[in-house]
Amino acid sequence: MVWNDFLEDDEVQTLTETKPVCPECNKNNVALIFWGYPGDMDWYVKAIQEKEIVGGGCLVSENDPKWECTNCYWQWGTREEDDE
Repeated sequence: MVWNDFLEDDEVQTLTETKPVCPECNKNNVALIFWGYPGDMDWYVKAIQEKEIVGGGCLVSENDPKWECTNCYWQWGTREEDDE
């Protein structure tokens, strides 16, 4: 899983949240939407190619969706704020 390559904490090795089923087409081909500018472009491109994430763009707002179906492209959910 490409997501693990991005994580810096050795104790955290998996994406803890399970991927939901698309509420529009009921398929389970869902990717997390990555918002903002990626720091590691190699990881970013690989994660997109493996359909673990989709790029959401660099302009981040308060109402950004969290998930995108890679079958029907439906977006839903609410992006969580980064802890800084």
